[in-house]
Amino acid sequence: LLRLQGELRLRLRALEAQLLQALAQAPAGSILDDEAVVATLEALKAEAAEIELRSRDADAVLRDVDAVAAAFSPLARAAAAVYFALERLPALHVFYQFSLAFFERVFEDAVVGAPPELPEPQRLAAMRAELFRLAYVRAAASLHHARQPALLLMLAQIKLRGDEDEAGGGSEPAAWARLNADLDFVLRDALAATEAQQQLRDDWRLPEDVEALLTLGGDAARTRALHAHARALGWLRAWLQSADHGEIAGFLASADAELHVPALAAQSDSAAGQALRELIVVRLLRPDRVLASAVRFGNAVFGSGGEHALPTLRTVAETEADALTPIALCSVPGHDAADRVDALAEGCRRPLRSVAMGSVEGFALADQAITAASAAGSWVVLKNVHLAPAWLAQLEKRLQTMRAHAEFRLFLTMEISEGAQGLSLSLLRRARTLVFEPPPGLRACLLDSLASIPAETGGVPIVERARLHFLLAWLHAVVVERLRYAPLGWATRYEFGSADFACALSTVDAWLQRAHRAGRANIDPARIPWLAIRALLRDCVYGGRVDSAFDQRILAEFIDRLFTPDAYGADFALVEGPRRLVAPEEGTRPEDFVEWCRGLPESEPPAWLGLPPNAETLLLVHKGEALVADTRKLRALLDDDDDDEVDLDNNAPKESAAQMASDRAEIPAFMRQVEAMASGFDALLAPLDSDDHSQLSDLTEEMTPLLRVMQRELSVARSLLTRVRLDLHQLRGACLGELKQTNHVRELLAQFSAGLVPRNWLATYQVPRAYSLSRWMADFGDRVAQVQYLASRISSAGCSVVDTVRAESVWLGGLLYPEAFVTATRQAVAKRRGCSLEELSIRLSIGSRNEGDEEAFAVRGLRIEGAEWTPNELLTLNDGGHTVLPDCCIEWVKNDDVCDEDVELVTIPVYLNTDRKDLLFEARLPFVEKSLVVQRAVAIVAA
Repeated sequence: LLRLQGELRLRLRALEAQLLQALAQAPAGSILDDEAVVATLEALKAEAAEIELRSRDADAVLRDVDAVAAAFSPLARAAAAVYFALERLPALHVFYQFSLAFFERVFEDAVVGAPPELPEPQRLAAMRAELFRLAYVRAAASLHHARQPALLLMLAQIKLRGDEDEAGGGSEPAAWARLNADLDFVLRDALAATEAQQQLRDDWRLPEDVEALLTLGGDAARTRALHAHARALGWLRAWLQSADHGEIAGFLASADAELHVPALAAQSDSAAGQALRELIVVRLLRPDRVLASAVRFGNAVFGSGGEHALPTLRTVAETEADALTPIALCSVPGHDAADRVDALAEGCRRPLRSVAMGSVEGFALADQAITAASAAGSWVVLKNVHLAPAWLAQLEKRLQTMRAHAEFRLFLTMEISEGAQGLSLSLLRRARTLVFEPPPGLRACLLDSLASIPAETGGVPIVERARLHFLLAWLHAVVVERLRYAPLGWATRYEFGSADFACALSTVDAWLQRAHRAGRANIDPARIPWLAIRALLRDCVYGGRVDSAFDQRILAEFIDRLFTPDAYGADFALVEGPRRLVAPEEGTRPEDFVEWCRGLPESEPPAWLGLPPNAETLLLVHKGEALVADTRKLRALLDDDDDDEVDLDNNAPKESAAQMASDRAEIPAFMRQVEAMASGFDALLAPLDSDDHSQLSDLTEEMTPLLRVMQRELSVARSLLTRVRLDLHQLRGACLGELKQTNHVRELLAQFSAGLVPRNWLATYQVPRAYSLSRWMADFGDRVAQVQYLASRISSAGCSVVDTVRAESVWLGGLLYPEAFVTATRQAVAKRRGCSLEELSIRLSIGSRNEGDEEAFAVRGLRIEGAEWTPNELLTLNDGGHTVLPDCCIEWVKNDDVCDEDVELVTIPVYLNTDRKDLLFEARLPFVEKSLVVQRAVAIVAA
């Protein structure tokens, strides 16, 4: 049509030229007397009328096309937004790769799947809804289970924005902006608040009854976060003022708090908006229910009342993949998904050829198998292809030119790793990727381990072997399940898996067979070589992966308690304590133990894993924080140039029309947010960046290790402060258009938009990985303030550095290099005593400080996880929460001076932060009960 219109316009111009030429060539006199001219004019007029008619017809068709295009434009915008959302998922993990062909199949199925009998508006709405559903269920199958809610939240944001655009604003043009602003408060750091809004309402305070409830819970950070958000959100303040005290108490104590949020005073315009505000309340008051509340919000947006069914491997193989689309089965380390392909091939009656990769011989066999199967239409599974990244690049080129039978399918199994270890990302994009994780729960792991035990063949079976295998399966299940609770379960996520269980099984069978007397069906449990079995399991099979001394102690305790002759006696407890669990007494066959395991609950109490009672709550809090962090990374999927903004509080002062029309209003919305954030951070750090602090290098005192440590702290802190403020100034200038954007500024802009800490800032000292930008900035300001205060005290004091530091209570976790500080205190005491460093042992005293002790250094800010300090100066186990310890003292005493105590001391680790990666030192502390201290991984955290 466009071409036809162009041709018609061109013909009209040609006719105009012919008309002018005919008039110019007409003889002098009356034009109407010339019959040739009149004939030419009549012919031109007739042709022009015909062209005009055809042009009007084309215009009418184009108007119809524009109307149809306008009707489909919401679907087109939604499709584009969904595609770019999938394109951003590699920011969460490099394995999350999706091709354009994958999205085209999703879009085509969404369009075809809409009922054709519906009227056009309803059919378009059905297409759009089906597009979001298919995009989620098919992409979610390629994500870890923990990352699926982040995709759901992101698609919910896109759909909400599309709903607002499709409605054309209606009577409430700022509806999306209000939702967007509320969502911003969901994603921001729980402790961060807009400084301007805080200053406007410094006189507002939490209601006394609400503050009393939160204070009773003992979480001061949660109270501060609620107070900060309530200052900025008018509807939240109204809810806190009007909510019933009993309803809030019930909400705080409910096991499913997301379903019992007290009615909000200011109801939202939609169910999605209401669910979003409830999500904010849940995140502030019940962080352990954030994940469930986020899923509830997603279901409110999409109108779904339950979980979305993800496609099975059979569905993918039959309907979503074709002969030239490999199916990549990605599994976590220690879990193999190849058996799923075997079961599928058997169920579909398809011939299957398996090839193990990793060697040159495997490469040749794989090429032969693919050639034969692609011609015959059979299936091929290549196992552990992550061991052959170079060969995968050749496979990708081969798939681009290969002609294959329509029934041919190629399966690839691989382990998921953070760096992909050289895997071809383009092959991952071409493949249909599925992520497989072992089912959570002790019961599922037990049944899986027992099912993998081969049946006894040949010889006389040993009756006691079945119970020994059961004990080994129980140990393996506990070891694997504690990984879900890392760093509480294990300080490091060790790659325990089925290979470890198989190795342990062969080890136990070998030693049992050695102790067994030929011809007998039984063996005395006392004759089983327990010592050898325990040593091999503890030091080689499972312990070979453990690199932490405290994790080694946990493993040893489980092994030493399980593998004893008492395990064959009556009433043998697999788990001691209030949730005591007794092993089956009569089991002599593998089937007996399998049947006993099937009777276990699908979700076990944490006590069965040796963890504190609220370990599951702590895990849910961690998952909620991870969800918010992932969604914050994907936040840039929304239009960066979106200028829709509303005031979150109707009572707040409004900006004038002149201000809204200023040059600043022309800056993209995300840049205005980044500039405001950078301005707030710069204002926070400005008081710290002054020159009135004394230089420790000017001191005339003899250079000591402690002085050297303090000089280094001050020098590094000032250097980093200068770098951070310079980056903030450059970032502000770039956002305001005053400075040219460099690669470094672009990187800062991207990281600030996602709420991430810039990499060059993180390189100086260690912080937890989960730290957001706002939290890091507040923490950094506190660290610099402490260093400057200590420097000023040392410069102005008339005594030595050691005595000055001793007189202060140092925030140990707030030092940039706390390990150096601890070592320097040891060197100072060794010099004072005139002894070697090896002769001194550290002792941590809680809540006691002897002013006359010249060898004790006061530290503060220590938190203990899994225990609490009692008034009788003893530690007792709690439900797993953390408590802040009173000011403590680090003392260095001679090994010979360690005296006997009335209570037994337990050695626990003191880590730098909650990641439990950096061990500062070990502390021996008095516990009321010590039997479960090791299993519960009680530890002290300095930061």
